[in-house]
Amino acid sequence: MLFKRISIVGSGNLCWHLLQLLHSKKDLKLTVYARDTEKLEALATEFPGITTWTLTKDLIIEGDLIVLAIKDDALESIKNYAIDPKAYLIHLSGARSLQSIATIPCAGSAVVYPFQTFTKGRPVHWRQIPVFVEGSSAAIEEQLMAFLEELRLSPYKADLETRKQIHLCGVLVNNFTYYMFNQALQLMEAKGLDKKMLSPILTETVSKFLELDDPSVGQSGPASRKDFKTIGKHLELLEKFPNLKSAYEELTKAIINRQ
Repeated sequence: MLFKRISIVGSGNLCWHLLQLLHSKKDLKLTVYARDTEKLEALATEFPGITTWTLTKDLIIEGDLIVLAIKDDALESIKNYAIDPKAYLIHLSGARSLQSIATIPCAGSAVVYPFQTFTKGRPVHWRQIPVFVEGSSAAIEEQLMAFLEELRLSPYKADLETRKQIHLCGVLVNNFTYYMFNQALQLMEAKGLDKKMLSPILTETVSKFLELDDPSVGQSGPASRKDFKTIGKHLELLEKFPNLKSAYEELTKAIINRQ
């Protein structure tokens, strides 16, 4: 492995998933730094052999590769801690630039964005996840790409503007869609229906989008047919749900106007 000592700063969702990926690699030394001692203890129990440190101002964060697995808004706080100047530093982000960590002294920096939604306790298939990389130099970028390939991941070079666009697409197909899933679930439960009944249509929707050469031809529903009578009935059903009604109206207009 190009990097033998990997340190993770943070103890949340991303840290747990990174440990899921790296813990089985016997030639790696893994260390986790965080402020929450209870979370550190839980991680040490779940992943035997890792080293944990509670972050303090007099502590030096060391490693060949230091991974900032923290929220974008918490980046400023990292400047309160000392970083091993010989280490490479990466931040996992879809929407932050390299400049967000450029002032932190280190051997080189990069932004790495694994394009997936992460929930602690729910493993992901890392080998299927595209990982987007932007390094502070071409050499660092190539080293990180090679390291990710060693881990059997799928790295791609992507600058900030590309990552922001990808991040937006992720919000559309995951975050907004998941919100709609939960809205549909509430309506199903109101009639005593099992959410598993949604499984066939959800599966077919995703499969159709991925398999069709032109996914737009797979658009169905009353808006695509300009079936205003059915649309009106749906809006009546949504009278008690003003936010969802508004979203329904806007999405319906967008589909109709796209035709």
